[in-house]
Amino acid sequence: MSSPLEPKTVAGRAVPTAPGLQDIATRQDILTLVETFYTKAFHDDLIGHIFTDVVHMDLAAHMPIMADFWQTVLFKAGLYKRNALKIHFDIHAKEPLTLEHFNRWLQLWTSTVDELFAGEKAELAKVQAHQIAGSLSRRVTGRPASQYSTISMRPEALAAEAQRPEQLPAED
Repeated sequence: MSSPLEPKTVAGRAVPTAPGLQDIATRQDILTLVETFYTKAFHDDLIGHIFTDVVHMDLAAHMPIMADFWQTVLFKAGLYKRNALKIHFDIHAKEPLTLEHFNRWLQLWTSTVDELFAGEKAELAKVQAHQIAGSLSRRVTGRPASQYSTISMRPEALAAEAQRPEQLPAED
């Protein structure tokens, strides 16, 4: 626990304290955040058409769902019951989602959080968004969800692995 004189940290980074900005504390704060973000995203040159032309998202209907998602992420509220990965796989099947799309989503999200809020939950919203975007990007492009999946075996170990017969699970 930090003392009042030490800056608080989220994921090892100091939490900025912008004058006049409050932290995300209520569902209304989350609704303000997601409404502001999606308004920007809908009009964005790179990703806007995905929301408007590819998935034909009804922004008013989508807001409570996204508020449930972020309230669950930030406050462990347990409100979001959908499968976000499947939704993104479905979108990817209609129009391939690229790293550029996820990066733009993340840029818009981060700038919107910074514009509206400051504090521990605001920092957590940015950290979690970064992790979620990275995982979704990797998964929809057929890579493992973990950012640490790039650790690989030496070429000779890969060759030996390829020569081994497939291992079946043991029967109970």
